[in-house]
Amino acid sequence: MSRFNVLRLHDACREIFIRAGVPAEDAGMLAEVLVTTDMRGVHSHGVVRSARYIDCIRAGGIRPSADLEILNDTPCAVQLSAAGGLGIPASVKALELLLKRAEKQPVTVVTVNHSDHYGAAGYYAMRGAEAGFLTFSMSNTVPLIAAPGGAAPVIGNNPFAYAAPGARHRGVLFDVCMSKVASGKIEIAAREGRRIPRGWILNAKGEATEDPQDIYNGGIMLPFAEHKGYGFAVMVELMTGVLGLSGLLSGVHSWNMLPGRDADTGHCFLALNPAFFGGAERFRARVDAMIDELKRSPVAPDAERILYPGELEFEREADARANGVPLPEASVRELQRAAALTGVRLNLK
Repeated sequence: MSRFNVLRLHDACREIFIRAGVPAEDAGMLAEVLVTTDMRGVHSHGVVRSARYIDCIRAGGIRPSADLEILNDTPCAVQLSAAGGLGIPASVKALELLLKRAEKQPVTVVTVNHSDHYGAAGYYAMRGAEAGFLTFSMSNTVPLIAAPGGAAPVIGNNPFAYAAPGARHRGVLFDVCMSKVASGKIEIAAREGRRIPRGWILNAKGEATEDPQDIYNGGIMLPFAEHKGYGFAVMVELMTGVLGLSGLLSGVHSWNMLPGRDADTGHCFLALNPAFFGGAERFRARVDAMIDELKRSPVAPDAERILYPGELEFEREADARANGVPLPEASVRELQRAAALTGVRLNLK
């Protein structure tokens, strides 16, 4: 993979979105989320998504300058609407509101509806942890996975993340979707002409396949750990669709390209303030103690080391900051396509 300067990559992304009609502040949020995600090695949700957001804007499916609307406001719970706008800026603003409210109370919840794809769930959870809170982030999506025993997609892969701060250690970060693998990884494999492991998805006939192109032709994603992943996907649907009043199941149209409707994707953000649960310093010290004990676990003969959730992402982020962001060829091509769509000349080296 080629490496690219962090600041130049950020500035290029920001300029691309500004040229697409996104307000400058919101464009900066998009660039920050996408580039940080690539820095952590989660390339399925990084700049590879940039051109697709612009496709949706150009098609009239996403309003690039929509204002976030407050639907219901109480001290500890807020319901917001992205009003058919971009999911990332709406989610960053929702998170900022969440963290401000969380300073004064033990538990705070903010939901967002009428949104669209919000990038990597872990970005928001980690932002909350860096502010000192135990933070949860989740979103529903267009139906992608079948229920156990089902023959068609019925629920989204519904990403979920949590993060907590440490003291000596940066903290923990865990980010997963409820399918066996993120759809973005399948899309990258398709763009690069690679086969995928059998069992990641089924084709339209319900047969296991190694062809990632099947995802575009009626392919079916499967929940991780069968009924367990399915149950967690339903939990996220409850928090985002039911509680947050967004679209439910087939009522979600992530990556919307149809004018006259919006994706109605829902997000939910939850912050717990350790100051109300024994104290912030004590909490951070106990997170450190937990990490230390996990790291002391005996290493199996065929393994190199024990990792705690987020450790690998933190290492990759530090490496990218020092040595440049490594990008797969598929990500570079999609960024180049986004630049071509918006008339931006890329200078990333």
